[in-house]
Amino acid sequence: MHPARRAACRDRPVIAVRDRRFWCGLAALFLLLATFAVPRLRVSRAVYTVLAVLDITGSMNARDQTLAGEPVSRISMGKQALQQLLVSLPCGSRLGVGIFVEERPFLLFEPVETCGNYAPLSRAIAGIDWKMGWDSESHIAAGLRAGMVAARDLDANLIFLTDGQETPPLSWSAPVDFAPVRGTVDGLLVGIGGFNFVPIPKFDRTGREIGAWKAGEVPSETGGIFKGHEYLTAVDEPHLRALAKSTALVFVHLDSAGDVLAPLARAVPRRVRQTTLDIRWVPASFALLLLAFSAVPDRAFPKRRKRKPNPVGQNAVSSTDSRR
Repeated sequence: MHPARRAACRDRPVIAVRDRRFWCGLAALFLLLATFAVPRLRVSRAVYTVLAVLDITGSMNARDQTLAGEPVSRISMGKQALQQLLVSLPCGSRLGVGIFVEERPFLLFEPVETCGNYAPLSRAIAGIDWKMGWDSESHIAAGLRAGMVAARDLDANLIFLTDGQETPPLSWSAPVDFAPVRGTVDGLLVGIGGFNFVPIPKFDRTGREIGAWKAGEVPSETGGIFKGHEYLTAVDEPHLRALAKSTALVFVHLDSAGDVLAPLARAVPRRVRQTTLDIRWVPASFALLLLAFSAVPDRAFPKRRKRKPNPVGQNAVSSTDSRR
């Protein structure tokens, strides 16, 4: 070959088959193509169908809860518990959410699959606010009974989150008959709030906080933990425990961890269903890692130095050969 042509061939750019970028890019392309061929797996897993009802009445605005070191309202604590429940429920589970005011819950949405509808579910929970209420009364026992009927009709377990404070006071209301619904629904009655009496925030018609309720501004109580403290609030655990006994629900007090899935799993029977498991994210994740690795500059990898021939060793070999 002519020397000039040999030099041109030597200078022509070729694919560097020893370049890691070439192999990483090729492997990433193969993995991305594989995501279209990987089938969804059919698996059996324990799932839940849950209707969660959150009390948003006036006493639930009391700020006696703590999140990230900051005081928050009981409503905020309940919303955090629902968000954590949404994250923790296994795929294939269904979650519905409602709010409670006056005597009955209002469903924001019926139970839907959690993983496929995570974003709208999370936004709906985050948007819950006390201003969504339509009345100032809070008949906890009547609302719990209505919540059980709704959960039964939806074939769901019930999680009812409340501080248990009845307004007007419990002594003003007729007892609720739970016999028709007792044992028809499994679930939790979750108490939210501290055990010490704290003020109840007061708001004007525009939603601006204007202080707290005072003695004489609320109906008087003749019994229970609020006798003489009707204008204050605390979690009415004795009342909630009595309601749990009447309904065959399991009472739990919401702690700072905000976990309701663990007690729910102990309280309700699991339902095993055939669900699909999408594993396409596995090859896609490896493809992303390979592309990131290929973008790392070469200077991040120290080059190996070539060993220079040992003249002493060569001389020794030469002298040995000469002696032979």
